Amino acid sequence: MSNDNILKNIHEINLSYLLLAQELIKQDKKVASFRLGVCEDTLNKISKLSLSELIKLGAINQLICLLRLDDEKVINCLTRESRVDELQQVHTGIMLSTQLLRSHKSNSNHALKE
Repeated sequence: MSNDNILKNIHEINLSYLLLAQELIKQDKKVASFRLGVCEDTLNKISKLSLSELIKLGAINQLICLLRLDDEKVINCLTRESRVDELQQVHTGIMLSTQLLRSHKSNSNHALKE
């Protein structure tokens, strides 16, 4: 895949992600915060962006979404075969929410120190 194609794909993913984020925020802010892994201030800013601002933000050369599955053990656990698919989804939610909670606590502690 050429570099131009990679950049085009990144731009498309970014814009899709931002549009999805706005839709999630409109439906339920608390669920959006959990699913996107961002704080309320960020949600408020994203929800107010115009389409032209979304396109501009989406056109940066880096992915704006973060891969939250950044631990090999978590990936292995979530990708192994499960006899009960519903439990696998619950387990995924628990693991991601725990990771999000740790992130928010870390950000809160950092803000208090300032």
